[in-house]
Amino acid sequence: MLSIRSTFRSQLRLSSVTLSSLCYSSSSAAAIQAEKTIKDGPRNDWTRQEIKEVYDSPLLDLLFHGAQVHRYAHNFREVQQCTLLSIKTGGCSEDCSYCPQSSRYNTGLKAQRLMTKETVIEAAKRAKEAGSTRFCMGAAWRDTIGRKTNFNQILDYVKEIRGMGMEVCCTLGMLEKQQAAELKKAGLTAYNHNLDTSREYYPNIITTRSYDERLETLEHVREAGISVCSGGIIGLGEAEEDRVGLLHTLATLPTHPESVPINALVAVKGTPLQEQKPVEIWEMIRMIGSARIVMPKAMVRLSAGRVSFSMAEQALCFLAGANSIFTGEKLLTTPNNDYDADQLMFKVLGLIPKAPSFSADEEKACACEAERCQEAVSSSSG
Repeated sequence: MLSIRSTFRSQLRLSSVTLSSLCYSSSSAAAIQAEKTIKDGPRNDWTRQEIKEVYDSPLLDLLFHGAQVHRYAHNFREVQQCTLLSIKTGGCSEDCSYCPQSSRYNTGLKAQRLMTKETVIEAAKRAKEAGSTRFCMGAAWRDTIGRKTNFNQILDYVKEIRGMGMEVCCTLGMLEKQQAAELKKAGLTAYNHNLDTSREYYPNIITTRSYDERLETLEHVREAGISVCSGGIIGLGEAEEDRVGLLHTLATLPTHPESVPINALVAVKGTPLQEQKPVEIWEMIRMIGSARIVMPKAMVRLSAGRVSFSMAEQALCFLAGANSIFTGEKLLTTPNNDYDADQLMFKVLGLIPKAPSFSADEEKACACEAERCQEAVSSSSG
């Protein structure tokens, strides 16, 4: 009996070694790079070829190893809920081929003025009550130059919403250094400025703002101490090489973006891209899994286009490494998932809403502000 057991154990060890060697020899780039990421942490010296090999890995392998990195770097059940509000809609001078807010296209969208403070704050309160921890405000502008009155209003909105205990994000077009500093002082958590696609394909989509101007805005945001939110859109007619190029640019920034939105084009009638075919879920999974492996610490946001994916399809995206979504009925001007459907999804999948995250300095400033408010109330009562 002892001899049989010893023989069996020896064969088992031999089989394990053989199997291990076989698995290693046939490992995909996703498996190899995921293991390195878990062992060594984030890196900023990715080559385009390395990212392409991760992106081209067998889909199920990419899904599995994206999930491995996700579990290493994050609480894998936590999902950040963000709400995006268009506080200044339409009338934009830019020619972004995907955007219904461009004044160059006839999409039936009417230009509107900047929303009042009361309207914005009320929307933020509703978002918080619905479970959102980050409130994002978008304005259809190329930049904020010459908009001093409007910009000062937005600074006031930021202060008010931050005082509610929410993270605050803005997307207002290009920023100058001083404006980024003022937003930071007001309490802004993050600034969104997407690169949209690769440097090579970019001129096919936008001609009114250069790729380098976008990168310059990200640099101003980073220097001001504001978290960077930057990602892109797939389904613009780009090649897979362009998707790899986008990921490469983001992953080789001096510091990875804290948030990386992956958007699927929502083709809008009247825009130059109105005839683009819908993005398939496999394309989203491939982008999300690749982003998770090459930028492990980032919040990878399943953004525009989510409305077209079933709960099961979204579950695969979360498994691949997505851990942030937009909630609410609209994303600027395009449809988004129903609130009740999202609540059901969280329940069925066992997802946990991620709490807001602030630095120690922000927490201290918030506590001081609350104390000052309390003192003011006490003084007026006396």
